[in-house]
Amino acid sequence: MRIEQLQYVVEVALTGSISIAAERLHVSQPNISHAISTLEKEVGLTLFHRTRSGTTPTEAGKSIIAKAQSILLQLDDLKETAKVHSTLLDEQLSIGAISGICTSVLPRTLSSYASKYPYVEMEVVEDHSGGIEERLLEGKLDLGLMGITGEYSHKQLTAERFLSCEIMACVGAKSPLASRKSLSLKEILEYPILGASGHMQELLKPHGTPRQLFHSKGTEAAKCVAAEGMAICFYMDMSLKMDPYVATGQIIPIPIKEKPVVHLYWVHQKKKLTAASEAFMKELFLQLDQFNRMQRFY
Repeated sequence: MRIEQLQYVVEVALTGSISIAAERLHVSQPNISHAISTLEKEVGLTLFHRTRSGTTPTEAGKSIIAKAQSILLQLDDLKETAKVHSTLLDEQLSIGAISGICTSVLPRTLSSYASKYPYVEMEVVEDHSGGIEERLLEGKLDLGLMGITGEYSHKQLTAERFLSCEIMACVGAKSPLASRKSLSLKEILEYPILGASGHMQELLKPHGTPRQLFHSKGTEAAKCVAAEGMAICFYMDMSLKMDPYVATGQIIPIPIKEKPVVHLYWVHQKKKLTAASEAFMKELFLQLDQFNRMQRFY
């Protein structure tokens, strides 16, 4: 069994004609007919009904042709992977990401990416979305993974939304709010908060003045304080799914009644992505899919 035999049967099945398939593949009709006959002998099945009106797959042929299509797609993927590997030799990749991504799907993505493309030199910067945007405009980053509360666009940048996450109010196990099933923004204002983003502060303002316990750029520092029951902090639901503080019961995530949402965007300058960047985004989407599937078992 040869690859070209699989290509021939798939093309004949798609076109319903040996002559059209021969024309598309730039081979002679006798070559295709001989290849199909040889394959039929090898598998011991008749793959096509041949009539004056055309060539159609038999029931057994449909199954074989579907397998052949799958093999050819895998072969294309193999070729693409080899092409990417050869292109990525000695490339560099700089990525900026918000903390919610850094503490959820990014570590797995980086690990898998590094094992597949060991010659790519990577740099990862954790920052807020405004800082990531600034670095992109300065040419200091190839890719930015940002969290925006609404629609995002910039005349010098290309942005594509890839996920939306709900913001959760997080309290310590010792907090009087730990047993609550939900909290409104008005209720949240009755307690000290910490590490609130500009967006969260804007959402809270119509209900009163937020009492910021302290400002911290460090995600872990805020979690330590929240775990002691001293204040409420805010995180994307995705970033909490495998969080050790949540897993051990030190922090309790509580849904906010108004359901504030953060949209995640991947952003880059308005030019063609490098091979390293394209390969990274492909890996990120793969890991996101696996991450979401894994959460169904928790």
